[in-house]
Amino acid sequence: MIAKGNFVRNLNRKTVAVGLAVASAFVVIGNLVFSYALETLDVQAERLGISGENILEAPFPEYTIPGFDNVWCSVLLGISSMLLIFAITLVVANLLKKKGQDS
Repeated sequence: MIAKGNFVRNLNRKTVAVGLAVASAFVVIGNLVFSYALETLDVQAERLGISGENILEAPFPEYTIPGFDNVWCSVLLGISSMLLIFAITLVVANLLKKKGQDS
């Protein structure tokens, strides 16, 4: 099957919608269920007596963004990040498709 025109227009919209819905479900489940790990890497390192030094300062200490301490804010940030990655992927796919058609 040879695709003609814009790659975005050739996508099966139902497949994309289902994929985004499944990815969104994983974001929600990950934030609500798995975000409160019982043993983080820091706890395990302390238990084993391992210490380390930071080469660079973390942009967000303790893996949190100030003002987004709420679980629902984390879900919103996760879904926003997922949609951003999806959009970037579509742009790259279109660029690669055009490059393939030009050669």
